[in-house]
Amino acid sequence: MAVLQTPEKVSVLFEAAKRLQTQERLVLARLLLDSILDVDTEAEADWSAMGLAAFEKDWDNPEDAIYDNWRDHYGVPAG
Repeated sequence: MAVLQTPEKVSVLFEAAKRLQTQERLVLARLLLDSILDVDTEAEADWSAMGLAAFEKDWDNPEDAIYDNWRDHYGVPAG
């Protein structure tokens, strides 16, 4: 297993964090975690939006318009 090299800036910040009270360290940890999760969530939302746009482009065309009223076409009641 490779040893992780800690960048100097991170070491300095970690030493400063050690001087915080427990509650303050927990808040800092939560903020750091949220900053990573927010980026992932935004990227996932962007990816989903791109996929939806491509899907709509493929399926919203005259050849497939007959399926827009699929319930009528196949005799399936709503609800």
